Amino acid sequence: MDNIRALVLDELSLIEKCFDNIFSVNNGIFAELNDFLLGKSKRIRSLICLLYLKANNKIITKDIIKLLFSTELIHNASLLHDDVIDNSEYRRGIPTLYSKYGSKVSVLSGDYLLSFAVETLLELGNTEILKKFLNSTKIMSETEIIQFNNRGRDISLDLYLKTAEGKTASLFRACLASVSLLAALDINQAENFALKFGTLFQVNNDMKEESVKNDKENHLNTVVDIIGIEKTLDLKDNYKEELSNLLLNVPDNKYKTGIEDLIRLL
Repeated sequence: MDNIRALVLDELSLIEKCFDNIFSVNNGIFAELNDFLLGKSKRIRSLICLLYLKANNKIITKDIIKLLFSTELIHNASLLHDDVIDNSEYRRGIPTLYSKYGSKVSVLSGDYLLSFAVETLLELGNTEILKKFLNSTKIMSETEIIQFNNRGRDISLDLYLKTAEGKTASLFRACLASVSLLAALDINQAENFALKFGTLFQVNNDMKEESVKNDKENHLNTVVDIIGIEKTLDLKDNYKEELSNLLLNVPDNKYKTGIEDLIRLL
């Protein structure tokens, strides 16, 4: 992963700088929230967007950096809300705000990050982009409600994939489509790629030991529970093949290779 990140390390560093001083108070809970934001994270949404743009020979502008910063804020806000829904005591190896301060602080912290993200997106002055992100957060919330309602129930593969698409891939779609809009790339192609990549990302994540344990504790069927390990691996391979086909028209360069390497890691 480090060699892939190295391809766009300068741009990722600019996104990290955006996290500086986003809180007017830097002590107590705010300091812990800041540590959470700056903690161990692959910034996978920003990473795939940067690689996709640079593979298509596009320049990374200040507006694109702002947009990706907003994406990371929205993602982290969703994690703070998820911790409450899932009663999560740990995330990224450290105690969650939920476990230390309760649901109210965790939800309010998530809401703060969402507000900051929307405020930053407004600075772009593009209502189409704002609509894409608001639609994404709506879909994410709706999907989490549906998933909560399905706890303890057997679900089909189709419903599982729709859930993965809604709670995870929808934000990948919003950010990749939006940066493609700013860079004058084909938005439909970007959305198609993002939905498949985001869904594959979630399927892969749901197979990890920590995620499986969390799903079991919350009475949610994993993808392996639904179709078994062999068919799950076949499912991942199918997504990888579809993603490779979507990259056929992208110029051959080190950034495209980075995307291909990233897909192989999933």
